[in-house]
Amino acid sequence: MKGFSVLVGSLLLATASIAFAADPDFKDYLVAPIFSGPHHALVPQENSNPVMDSARAKALKGKVNFAGHYILNPLGCGGGAVCAEVLDAQTGEVAGGLPNAYDGSTFAMLYQPDSRLILISGITLDGEEDAQGNSLESVNRDRYYEFVNNEFRLLTMTDAESPPLE
Repeated sequence: MKGFSVLVGSLLLATASIAFAADPDFKDYLVAPIFSGPHHALVPQENSNPVMDSARAKALKGKVNFAGHYILNPLGCGGGAVCAEVLDAQTGEVAGGLPNAYDGSTFAMLYQPDSRLILISGITLDGEEDAQGNSLESVNRDRYYEFVNNEFRLLTMTDAESPPLE
């Protein structure tokens, strides 16, 4: 009986710690060092246009602001939508983009130069799925992603109960 009590107690503790787990923290996804060398010129992109190339080249002249050697470059993507590209300051390549387009009136991002973690808040415009691939209702959510191998890997998401980050 004592073993059963220990088992039940352990299960309750594990469930409680999962239910009240803290949001991911930037310090848990640190990268070092932050690239400080000369930034590579923009590598020409297939199916690009002069306006996008100019905006990317300008962004690449800025400071590294994400995951050690990347520059997050937010941009409008039509109809009040906001997207963002990830530019690699070391190679001049477009390394990727946010996993979705977002309603510009609800969109916010938090990120740091020395962390692979990004918090994206807002309403997606292209539909959204949970970790099991089930379609979700379009509502304001906070999403934590880790940027790994030029891809955003969803860590967790929650429906936002308050206005988005500012």
